[in-house]
Amino acid sequence: MPINSKLLAIIGRRFPAIFDIIPHGPQVRFLQNNFSEVALNPQPLPPHELGAAIASEFAHTIWLTERFGLDRGLAFDDLDDWCPTVPKKLKLPPWWPPIPEPEPHPDWLIDFHLGFAARLAVVTVGFEGTRLGESFDKAIERSVATIESANT
Repeated sequence: MPINSKLLAIIGRRFPAIFDIIPHGPQVRFLQNNFSEVALNPQPLPPHELGAAIASEFAHTIWLTERFGLDRGLAFDDLDDWCPTVPKKLKLPPWWPPIPEPEPHPDWLIDFHLGFAARLAVVTVGFEGTRLGESFDKAIERSVATIESANT
């Protein structure tokens, strides 16, 4: 998936460390428990961290649908709740621990989608050319479109 310079500039302003990892990308585990850090003292997660946690959950769900031969469209139905676009409100998965409501600021949705797209971009590295990779690319493109529409 080609990255346009406008999107890279937006990401670089929020996460300057991104320029240190291009073009190789960080090596992170595919699935990890994103809640171990907040289990003892639940507080609102920063929007990019919440987006990254949602992306991990989405990647796990897509992987399960692929593994068990289910319809991937079911995961994208959940994505509409977990990763909202502009008039919708965020609905966390019901099995997540309670997380206090985030305090939205003007760029909250952009930061959320940047965290989501960044985490999925890391996951996509091992799945290029597969059905899983296509699903991840589709979700990333959805977030990029939301970011671009919010910036105009």
